[in-house]
Amino acid sequence: MTELYPSDAELNALSGTTDNEQEVLFIATAEAPYYTSFYKMLQRLLKVARRGGDCRVFKDGDLTFGVRAGRYYNGDSTVNFSQVTGQVLTNNATNYVFLTADGTLTVNTTGFPTPSATPHIPLATIVTSAGAYDGRDASEGGDITDYRGGMYISVSGMGSVTDMQDLMPNLNITAAAEAADKRTITVQTRDAADNNLAERVLVRVWVGTSDYAAPSATGNTVAVETGTTYETETANAAYKIISDADGKVEIGITISGAATRYVMAEIDGRIYSSGQLDWTV
Repeated sequence: MTELYPSDAELNALSGTTDNEQEVLFIATAEAPYYTSFYKMLQRLLKVARRGGDCRVFKDGDLTFGVRAGRYYNGDSTVNFSQVTGQVLTNNATNYVFLTADGTLTVNTTGFPTPSATPHIPLATIVTSAGAYDGRDASEGGDITDYRGGMYISVSGMGSVTDMQDLMPNLNITAAAEAADKRTITVQTRDAADNNLAERVLVRVWVGTSDYAAPSATGNTVAVETGTTYETETANAAYKIISDADGKVEIGITISGAATRYVMAEIDGRIYSSGQLDWTV
């Protein structure tokens, strides 16, 4: 359905008034010379719209384009992009024009990159054919499609759901049955949806004689079996361990005779417990 204007009477009543928000003048029909009102309106509209022209792609040759100056934030830094012209396009192709986070202008014919892998600002696509393009906006039947809406409207600082899940890890602790006085304890890192993380993480693991107790080496022999020891805090009791590529850490605890132990593991300040683990005679 077509967007509707106010009625003719309502529009005519605007003569000589100004917009409340931006104070853009509506031309006064009775003013002489009439074009003074027109120039006032045009001057204010250009001022209001100036930021709308930031980093706008425009045609400056048969197979070249330019980009207007503009600025944007990259984290805490302001990136000031200076106007460029004479940028070469590939003929008979869709050309993707974008700025990388540091302000580098890039053109390719393969597509805009994945934002989580290559942070960027998409500017436009330009479709060329037979050595030329018309330079009009696609909404008017032309061959430039403006993608700068991503500069103004975006979900700031968020990646995909999967990316966010990976940033909220948790731990799952399991224990194998005792064999030859040893029990193997597996600490598996998982994402927020409880999927195993396929990446290396740093986990702190320790053995205590009660739940959430301080590390104790009394009566224990502990060996890191999966992962890489980053730091031995207390031999046979507490370690910082870099997991394998599947986010897994394993330690073997050997105790001779009947005993009870607890294994605690910490990631990002959160502590998880194995619960009571028993050794028999």
